[in-house]
Amino acid sequence: MKIPAAVCRGGVGVVFIPISPELSVAFGTVLSLRKVPDHASLNPELECAILKRREAGVSNRISNMGGWQSLPDFLDWPEPAIAQLRVEIDRGVEQINAAPVLLERRNEPPKRVSYQAYGWANVNQSGDYNMLHSHPGCHWSVVYYVATGSPSEDNPMNGRIELRDPRPAAVFGNIPGFNSGQPMLIKPQAGLMLIFPAWIEHQVHPFTGEGNRISIAVNVTLDRN
Repeated sequence: MKIPAAVCRGGVGVVFIPISPELSVAFGTVLSLRKVPDHASLNPELECAILKRREAGVSNRISNMGGWQSLPDFLDWPEPAIAQLRVEIDRGVEQINAAPVLLERRNEPPKRVSYQAYGWANVNQSGDYNMLHSHPGCHWSVVYYVATGSPSEDNPMNGRIELRDPRPAAVFGNIPGFNSGQPMLIKPQAGLMLIFPAWIEHQVHPFTGEGNRISIAVNVTLDRN
């Protein structure tokens, strides 16, 4: 059974995702989680470019506690690997923006979106982490993992990114079998790209171990046209 449009406010707003003829999911939050092709050859070049900038001593500090963060000009760096990653970021942004079209099963192909983006690199070593934060004024946040270091096995939260449930009262509805109010925890993997709404609160748990945990973060703002 298709949910009548009148159920939604003015025929728009909440998107219902059918589970069965009588069950649907509402208030869903779309996100993208995929492995980038050829990351095994791409990531060493990205790591070299990032560590080169870190050695130059130019850095920024926003949500990071410890560690190193580049200036937000990563997407403008001249290395070919950055250009290759920009193509993958663009592919992910286009894909996640097509989600409403896919959900509604429309026949027309999704239109290409116009957007602005800027990014920065992060290098965390043992004990470094990122505080809980969001990205006001942006639409999508992108995280790409270049390297994970050698994490210690005795810390199950080691370097994980945590996405908070954006529904503030959901934690009070602790129904058995449902994950309402519980955070989403994602284990870093080299080559993994995550895209989620920029208004979702997120944090990175402390990395413990050897080596460098290297990631790239990008903010995306859609053009209003």
